[in-house]
Amino acid sequence: MKASKTRTVWAAVFFLYFFLITIPAAHAYVDPGTGSYVFQVLVGVFLGTAVAVKLWWKKLWGFVTRKRSTETAAKSETSTDQAD
Repeated sequence: MKASKTRTVWAAVFFLYFFLITIPAAHAYVDPGTGSYVFQVLVGVFLGTAVAVKLWWKKLWGFVTRKRSTETAAKSETSTDQAD
């Protein structure tokens, strides 16, 4: 088990070295507007993720509170019936 983890780590190190360190320079032109475009993409990804999390959180919280409120309503009905 430990040998396979070590082998996996060495393979990851080799591939990181091969793909990140040995990449030659591109010597390409980068337009000044590229930075603005990259910034817009990053802001869009951040806002899209925030909206997705907000919608998911509402659904999850709604599920949790509905279940809890149903249990509470059932208990209160039972206690009201017993009091009568």
